[in-house]
Formats: sequence, structure tokens, C-alpha cells
Amino acid sequence: MKTKTILYALLFLAISFTAKSQKKPANSNQIFKGLWMLDKYESFDTLSKKWSTETSRIGYVGYILFDGEGHMAVQITPADYHEFDLSKKNDSIGKKVLASYHGNNLIYFAEYKVEGNVIDNKILSSTNPESVGAILSREFEIKGKTLLITPKNKIKGSQIRMKWVKVQ
Repeated sequence: MKTKTILYALLFLAISFTAKSQKKPANSNQIFKGLWMLDKYESFDTLSKKWSTETSRIGYVGYILFDGEGHMAVQITPADYHEFDLSKKNDSIGKKVLASYHGNNLIYFAEYKVEGNVIDNKILSSTNPESVGAILSREFEIKGKTLLITPKNKIKGSQIRMKWVKVQ
């Protein structure tokens, strides 16, 4: 009787340790590995305590690619970025619009480090030269194939988060 109890206890412990080791990857960078597509921006309503779609950024297009080894690349473009008529770039209005598109087109390459539920991106190269060397610190949450990234700083006075969906 004691032998069976001990065997069952050992079997239970072995299964428990195996299940736990499968849940957490050896390298926490691996949980991000792959291509993610921007689903939407959301803003936090402090009165209702709920997240809702950020209407000023509806239609933005973006991708993040994580290599799983600590390197990533991101591009986010405004909703109508791909519809801009380049033939009009030489008139004064076209130049202003082109400059605006360029200013709202975010591209950067970074090294990333994960600690707990925070990911820090150290920017290596960017369309914004002033951001090179900066560290962007963001909280994250992964729910299945959904990645929620929330910058620690407020954007234009609002708490914003980005919802990404895993492509591969």
C-alpha cells in the first residue's frame, strides 16, 4: 500500500514538473517570436475603467517582427498612407502632406529585453533620428494569439495600448 502511494506521488510530481516546464519557454524572448499585425489602438476611459477603440487611429497598419533572440523591427503607418498620390508630391500641398505622412510613419529596429510583464526596446535605428538609443518601456500581456502592448507614458494625455494579432 505504501509503495503504491509513493509511486503515485512520484508520478504526480513528475507530471507536474513536466507540465510547468512546457508552459514557460527557456528564453522569455521566445514568447514574442514571429510576425504580429496591428489590430487596433485602444484608449483607456478612466470613468468607465474600460478600453475602447481609439478613433483617431482607426485604420492604421502595422507589423512587428520578433526574432525570439532579442531583436525586433516595427512599422506603423497611418490609415491612408498607401493611398497617397506620389504624382502630387511636387506642389506645395503635396509636400506638406508627404511630410505629414513621413512624420506619422514609424519604423524602427531595436534590441528587446523582457522582465516580468515589461518589454524594453532599445532603439538601434529609426525613421526618427532623435529616438536612436532611446529605451521604450512597455507593459505587455499575451492572450493566446493576441499581444497587448501598453506604453508606460501617456500619449496626448491618454493611456493608449496597441492590440496585435499573431500572423505566424
